Formats: sequence, structure tokens, C-alpha cells
Amino acid sequence: MSRPWIRLPRALLSGAFFIAYGLFALPFAALLPLPFVPRRLGRLGVRLCYRLFVALAGATGLYRVDARGVRRATGRIVVMNHVSLIDICVLLAHLPDAVCIVKAAAKRNPFLSAVVKKLFIANDAGPERTVDEVSAYLARGVNVVIFPQGTRGGAKFHRGAARLALATRAPVDVYRIDYDPVVLAKGQPWWDVGDRIIRIRLAYRETIVPEGANDHRHAVALTERLAAALRQRTCPASAGSASGA
Repeated sequence: MSRPWIRLPRALLSGAFFIAYGLFALPFAALLPLPFVPRRLGRLGVRLCYRLFVALAGATGLYRVDARGVRRATGRIVVMNHVSLIDICVLLAHLPDAVCIVKAAAKRNPFLSAVVKKLFIANDAGPERTVDEVSAYLARGVNVVIFPQGTRGGAKFHRGAARLALATRAPVDVYRIDYDPVVLAKGQPWWDVGDRIIRIRLAYRETIVPEGANDHRHAVALTERLAAALRQRTCPASAGSASGA
């Protein structure tokens, strides 16, 4: 049964967090263009802000995140299914040092452009330059995150992650994220957060070592393997196992 007296304050709280999600980037948007600010320090700042975001969401009862299975491995390609707008926030809050491959349109976002240009990898650089940039990050022990679905709830799994893995020979850590109930999916309004705590489960599935040449046949085979792992839903996070950041 719907409980509007609970839904309204939760919707207002969700709005506050939705604004904060963008505003967390503003301090770094002001600092990052300065040449003396190291990229590693910027990535640490973003990660700490996302950890604060997750912790506050847990403290207020908006979300509860179970991410106990996240590995501390470095220098990996990390792939995950894409469900919600906050997927990357939850993932980067719990991974070690990491960057994410994002849509080129993110560079035009007034809240995120400086962060994206200096800390993330836009997908408009071209295949060779992207491989070089990803290889440089991996060599320094930085994880590189990519969503094979490309967009939230996308039915098609693209071959970009497989191509990068085959080109760099980097191990691929596969993660699955599930929401109960789903929030901030594509086309879903920000105020639609229901009348109960949202359980989020971030689970490590497996590590895949790429094999074979970087060609169409091996890219298709690896993409199919990634898609099979990402389609297997994890158990919803239980009240007893949920945690904050």
C-alpha cells in the first residue's frame, strides 16, 4: 500500500541528493584547470566526495549500499551493468584509484566538464588514442571503468570494453549492481524513490583474462562472455548486510 506521508519527504530528500550529486563536482571544477593540481589528487577528491554522498544517503535512510565484495585490485579494466544515474558514484566510491570512460557529451555539462576533461576519458578520442590513454592509466595502477551497455538500461552490449581488454591485455574485473527498487533509471523522475529504503548491491562476479588476437571474432566472444556475467542478477541486499560507504 502506498504511503504518501513517507513518499513526500523521501522525494524532497532525493531532490537534495540529486542537486548534491552535481554540486560535489564544483570545487574540483574550479581547481582542476590549475596546472599544479595533480590528476591523482583530483581523482582522490572526487572519490572521497562520492564516499561522502553514499555515507550520507545511508545515514538518512534514502539508500543502503552493500559493497563488501569490492576488490582492491589495481590496474584493471572494470566493467559493470548500467542501471541508474548514480551507478558510477557508487562504484567509484568503493573502488581504488579509478577513471571512467564517459560519453563525449559529459564534457559539455557545466557541472562536470572540468572533471571529465582532466580526470575521465571521453569516448570521442578515436580508437588508437583511447587505447594509448587507457594503457597509460593501467600502467600506473589506475583502474579504468567502462559500461558495455553504453546507456542506462541499454539492451545491447557494445564491444568497446572487449576491444580495450584485448588491446591492452589487462584483466577485466566484472561487477554487477542491483537496486531494490530501481531509482534514477533512464526516463525515471528523480522524485520516484518509493516509500522504503532503497537497497543497492554492488557485487564482484569474476575476473576475465583476455585471450586471443584483437580482432572481430575474439571481441565478439569476449563481449558475449561479459554480457552473460552482467545479466546474472545478484541477490537483493538484505537489511542485515547493507552498509554505507
